[in-house]
Amino acid sequence: MGVCASCHNVKRITTTRGGNVKGGVGVGVSVAPPPSLSSESFRRPSSIMLMNISTGSIKEYNQPIPANVVVSENSNNNTNCYYISNAESMCIGTCMPRVPDEEELLPGRIYFLVPISHSNFPLSLPLLCDLAVKVSSALATAHR
Repeated sequence: MGVCASCHNVKRITTTRGGNVKGGVGVGVSVAPPPSLSSESFRRPSSIMLMNISTGSIKEYNQPIPANVVVSENSNNNTNCYYISNAESMCIGTCMPRVPDEEELLPGRIYFLVPISHSNFPLSLPLLCDLAVKVSSALATAHR
């Protein structure tokens, strides 16, 4: 779901053309695909995926859309107030970062609709794993 800039001493793993694994200390994890696999299989979907973390519901948008438009579509009379977080910006132990209202959501990215009430709670490993499983399942279903 992205690499946190504050995550230090993370093992970096890469593969060589011969399939050998080499590693070192760095920021992030990068695993190169085996040379036998085509880069086609690693392309991102062309839509924007938005998952409501409260309900698990998924919406897809086909074109860039401002974050504030998506938030207003999903909020009603201040009873359900949300913000949007980009999956690539999330880090365990930190609060889910907010996408600025004027920023456009971009195709090929996964975003989460997060209740404002969650804005001061650090992201836990169990929640991150739960979100990853739900998104993976939704992607598998949507792109068959």
